[in-house]
Amino acid sequence: MAEPSKHEKGLFRVMVAGTALSFGVLAAIIVSMQDFVGGNAVFQFSWRTAVAFVLGCIAGWAFWRLIRHWTYKAREKRER
Repeated sequence: MAEPSKHEKGLFRVMVAGTALSFGVLAAIIVSMQDFVGGNAVFQFSWRTAVAFVLGCIAGWAFWRLIRHWTYKAREKRER
């Protein structure tokens, strides 16, 4: 199996980091929103916000790990 180029590796790192950070920020915003439906949207930072950020980052990282696993499996299958 051919090794990915250094450009492909770099691009993948950027995609993973960007997705992880954006999932983390989105999760933190969702958890910190108070009374959005009532029309008085207020952000309230708490420990749950930090936990949601970390969990969102993990979810974004896990997404790309799963994609990479499927990609390597497909490459191996094609090369047989």
